[in-house]
Amino acid sequence: MIQTTAYGQIFSADSPILVVTPHAGAAIPDDLLRFEAWRDVQGRVADPAGLALQTAAPNCGVSCVSAHFHPCTIDFNVPTSDRPLSRRLNRNGLCRTHTAAGHPLYDPGCEPDDAEVEARVQTYWRPFHEAVSMELSRLRKLHDNVLLLVFHASFWLSPYRDRFDASDCNVGTARGKSCDRRLVSCLTEQFKAEERSWVVNGRIADVFAAEHYGRPERGIHAMEVEVAGRWRAELERRRLQGDAGMGLDASAAALFGALEAALRDLPPTAADAGLATRAHGSAD
Repeated sequence: MIQTTAYGQIFSADSPILVVTPHAGAAIPDDLLRFEAWRDVQGRVADPAGLALQTAAPNCGVSCVSAHFHPCTIDFNVPTSDRPLSRRLNRNGLCRTHTAAGHPLYDPGCEPDDAEVEARVQTYWRPFHEAVSMELSRLRKLHDNVLLLVFHASFWLSPYRDRFDASDCNVGTARGKSCDRRLVSCLTEQFKAEERSWVVNGRIADVFAAEHYGRPERGIHAMEVEVAGRWRAELERRRLQGDAGMGLDASAAALFGALEAALRDLPPTAADAGLATRAHGSAD
């Protein structure tokens, strides 16, 4: 059963994989809709792959934590310590002041101050990551090795991005520290089977979730994936044509099956200790 929360939704299963989609949300809080720019953002999808996978994961019996609000409202894949020097210019951080195209989201002088940012952190960000931590801890008790698979659109959300994407998929593992390389090989083999191009630890090598959650020595592996380029364009086209699954159902099932087999083949690790406490107390 899918549980709906203030920040998004949770589906719990017993697979050793947890899918997290921090940028799949498209809703805007009511208090922001007084600004015309936010009304234009409402309903826009930043991460079509994440949106498709939040449906595909439960269909495949894989746990999933997904966001409800648009990532410009609050970005669940940015640490809470990422605050701008100026409240009027926050184009890449926790609570953005500009769209991905660089357009301002607030009237001059109405950008969120520290108190408003902290309120969003307490209402949305911390409960989201508490859910991720608790689900990882639950799954780790069931399996010797578990995998956090985060699909996001971090680079796409930046107004400074190069709009030409040479690769279909960008993979981040905190420069190899967050995940056993055999799982990375399994993932890229699936991309190869789909005739997709990819880069590992390129421009998303140091994104938040992999660095924060990945503890392969404790049996908790983390990989971040950004679907980009031609693949993203295909998904967006299919979404606009009304294809809710965007053609990812079969690909997701094959990917999850291969990764589950790879996880079973990894050697057992020491029992995890303190994941939930660490994540709840200091996810900065």
